[in-house]
Amino acid sequence: MRTRITAALSAACAGVLLGSAAIANAGTLTTVDDTIAADLAAALTAGGTGGITITSENLSTNSEEDLASSGLFSTAGTNNFGLTGSGVVISSGDAAEDGTSGPFAEYLSTQFGTDATAAQTNLLNQVASAPGGWHDVTELSITFDAAPTTDHVYFNTVFTSAEYPTYTGEFIDGFGLFLNGTNIAFAGGDPVNIDSPLMVNSGYPVDGGVDGTQYQTTPEGGVLVQDGSAVLTYGGAVTPGSTGNTLDFIIADANDSALDTTAFIQGLGNSSPISGNVP
Repeated sequence: MRTRITAALSAACAGVLLGSAAIANAGTLTTVDDTIAADLAAALTAGGTGGITITSENLSTNSEEDLASSGLFSTAGTNNFGLTGSGVVISSGDAAEDGTSGPFAEYLSTQFGTDATAAQTNLLNQVASAPGGWHDVTELSITFDAAPTTDHVYFNTVFTSAEYPTYTGEFIDGFGLFLNGTNIAFAGGDPVNIDSPLMVNSGYPVDGGVDGTQYQTTPEGGVLVQDGSAVLTYGGAVTPGSTGNTLDFIIADANDSALDTTAFIQGLGNSSPISGNVP
């Protein structure tokens, strides 16, 4: 059994808060918890290029007292992720804590203790292996119609995790983006999870891994970076004028409920958002 660290980071915690000498930008991310599906759906398309109409939305989230695993983020100035504007945060922990700018926190963790449904397990098993099951799942699902000129949809993402690098190969938390039932989230040809060779450690040298201190923005140390960018743009084809298309954004803890993993999503529309790169 590995050490559990509570979400309330205090002097009594075993987790260590560390500043990073490599922080280059004073800009911030701010996340507030939000469990209303319509709020997240609206934030998902804010800053996008249009060409889609969301017809329904559903959110499976975790909440306890003043904590929730879903939320909305906003930016001010230039942060080290390279995110701009606003969007959605989904997490296996507390979205507000995991998604807001702050120093690296070793073993950041909020545990809700919930288990994945059979349908969620089917999706997540396409992202990573979890023989101990999937836990603390957050899933945002939308149904949308494509405009007559829309043949693709795109959006930006950032993927972070407190699991990297200590628990690679053991607790492979993952993130999936399913367009009409097919996962379109791949980086370097691999699904998005903490075992990706593109992960870096923004809290380096604590716990080792690949030095990614230049990306230190939020408390979770592991960040997926491709071609020098933490912001990746994913896209997939749709039939122009089609109705009833679906997008599922899903994230979870693998094998237990400890140590948080988080995804930032923004700019859903029919052409690439300004920032980011397409894997």
